[in-house]
Amino acid sequence: MNRLSKGCTRGQALVMFVLVAAVLIMVLGLAIDASGGWWKSQRQNDAIEIAKEAALSRCNEIKFDDTDSTRALDEVVYSSLAENLSDLEGSEVSVTSWEVSAAKAGSMNRLIGVEVTVTGTYKCVFAQTFGFGSVPVKNTIIFTINPYSSTEVWRQNTAGHGCKLVKSADKAVGQETYTTLDATSDISEALSDAIDKGLAELS
Repeated sequence: MNRLSKGCTRGQALVMFVLVAAVLIMVLGLAIDASGGWWKSQRQNDAIEIAKEAALSRCNEIKFDDTDSTRALDEVVYSSLAENLSDLEGSEVSVTSWEVSAAKAGSMNRLIGVEVTVTGTYKCVFAQTFGFGSVPVKNTIIFTINPYSSTEVWRQNTAGHGCKLVKSADKAVGQETYTTLDATSDISEALSDAIDKGLAELS
């Protein structure tokens, strides 16, 4: 029976050590980058939640805007994001607001639905060695605001209308585009569902 020499055994152990060490480094690197991506997602989500609170706290300002309440709402949300999200410059942002018609909300109510989406990237540190340059980080929030009044409310438009603000990842803050929305087909199904739920709660 052939027996392995001590030198050959040491060689095999060295190979196994290198392989195990490489796997451990890869797992550690992926864990560190996954943690970094998670923290970035949390910061992004926190900024979106703060933007929601900013919109809710400024209902009257939005309610009495004499040009376009939905654009005013988009600007409130976006301004909050710019203030509270440090990496907004390199992120893609979408803020969509839709105000339902007076016929649906009633003469004493105004209901506006909002959808906010922020998409950024986390640049991997250790995982780059294994071909992972970056991972997408995306958060979305949908909510409604209801500037209520005990009397008939003022509105600049009795028909449903909306506005969509978009900032591309390659554009600087201040280079956003605004699109006027004229029909509910211009908004997402998720936002439409949230508005329907808000209307049901009004009745």
